[in-house]
Formats: sequence, structure tokens, C-alpha cells
Amino acid sequence: MKRRAEARPRGFFLVVEGADASGKTTLARRLAIAYRQQGWTVTSVREPGGTRLSESVRRILLDPKALVNPRSELFLYLAARAQLVGDVINPALRRGEFVIADRFSLSTLAYQVGGRGLPARAVMAADRLARAELNPDLTILLTVTEGQSRLRRQENPCPPDRIEREPASFFRAVRAEYLKLSRRMSGLIVVDSSIGADDVYVCATEHIDRRLKRRRPSSWIRH
Repeated sequence: MKRRAEARPRGFFLVVEGADASGKTTLARRLAIAYRQQGWTVTSVREPGGTRLSESVRRILLDPKALVNPRSELFLYLAARAQLVGDVINPALRRGEFVIADRFSLSTLAYQVGGRGLPARAVMAADRLARAELNPDLTILLTVTEGQSRLRRQENPCPPDRIEREPASFFRAVRAEYLKLSRRMSGLIVVDSSIGADDVYVCATEHIDRRLKRRRPSSWIRH
């Protein structure tokens, strides 16, 4: 009698969030390196991006010359997310991989609801459809003050993209929305990025490892 193959456990979906210049991209890259070294198969993605279509959308959204109204902006972001979830994230999770995303749905709520003023209920419904109701196992939200964000952006040698050219009031609204959302969301931890990149990394790994330990079955073998 042929032995039935053991089902592979679902992977782990981590999202690193935060306003511009919060240090989220640096943290996401560092975590990907660390967990690969521990033996995990890690799939790193960014939003918008990660597929051919999504990267094309990214170029439009960040182009300083592009004239994109708030509703069009929302649906461009969600089109990129739908493609990424269907083509990359869900298949990787089904393979049991560790997926690390630089931004996900929380960014849409912070930027499109908080920053652009679109109706929250409608944005949440559209986002739920785009992500096929996929939820992260853990979200790490890095906070940054207005002054810190401004200094970090000034240190960036690259010219500002379309979003980075928004006025200070826009980013103030985005940060406020992030904090409001963090107070009512489960599966989310808030880390003050002003403590420094090394301490942020240590804090993040402590929370990730605790979450992995709680949900990892004994048969979950690293690759």
C-alpha cells in the first residue's frame, strides 16, 4: 500500500510596514538574509512590484510626471497587489516558504484613506478583493517622526519620486492613520525606528521567532 504523502504546512507571511523613510526596506532585507541563513526558503517581495505587471504599475505610480488621481492611484496599487498575491505570495505560502513583504494592505489604508481621504469602508472592501482575503501572520509597523523622516529623505541621493514629493501635511496624515490602525489591529507590533537599525532588527526577530514557535508544527522542516 502506497504511503500517503504528508501535507506541507502553510508558510509564514510577514509584512514590514511604515511611512516613507521609516527604515522598513532596510529591515525587510536584513530579515530575509537572516532567515535564509537559518535555513528557511525566503521569498522577498515589495509593493507595488514583484511581477512584470506590478513592476510596470510601480513605474507609473512613482513617476513624478504622472498625473494620477486618488481613485486611479488606489486601483493601480490594488491591481499590482492582486497580481502579486496570485502569482507569487500564495504559491510561495503553499510551498511552505517564508514570505517577507515590504508593504501590503496597511499601506493602502494609511496612504489612500489617511493621505488621500478616500472612504475607508470602500477602500477596505476593494483591498480585501485584491488580496483574496489573505492576511499576514505578523505585521511589523515601524514608526518615524516627521523630523526623522525629513532628515532621512534629505540624505537619500536619489531624486524624490511622485509620492515623496507630497507635502508634509500628507505624510503627517499618513503617520496618523498608521497609528490609528495599529490600535485596533491584531497580529501587529509597533516598533519605534528611532532606537536604531540594530535594535529594531533585534526587536523584530524576537517577535517573529515567538510567532514562529507558536504556530510551527513539529513536522515543519526548514529547507
